[in-house]
Amino acid sequence: MISKARASFVRISPRKVRYVIDQILAGSPRRAGEIVRKLLNQAVDAAVKNSHANEASLFISAVYADGGPTMKRFRAMSMGRAGVIRKRTSHIYLELDSKKPVPAAKTQGAKGAPAAAAKVKPVKAAAAGKKRDKKLVGAK
Repeated sequence: MISKARASFVRISPRKVRYVIDQILAGSPRRAGEIVRKLLNQAVDAAVKNSHANEASLFISAVYADGGPTMKRFRAMSMGRAGVIRKRTSHIYLELDSKKPVPAAKTQGAKGAPAAAAKVKPVKAAAAGKKRDKKLVGAK
């Protein structure tokens, strides 16, 4: 992992953000598209500045949206009742990794031999240990 970016308490539901995350490179015209695009640019800038990574070698290793706190508002309904309006928020996480290892740290293996370079695999959101909405992923 080279860089992380997080947007917390974003006033949009996680379900709507997940639609954009699924098509992150297509550039969605949805409202969440601009939020995710800004988050991606923030992570790329941080990776280039802090890790001295090449921008062309970066790829998205994990991206997911979790639910944040829900603001509850009430609206008058018929017969003197009150209906609950839920204003959902979300926390969006994005991680970048590099195809080429960053030359900052060289590790030594057993008996002074250099350790073998680990192959970089993209991490899926489900493998990152975060809960996903079963309706969108598909219950198995």
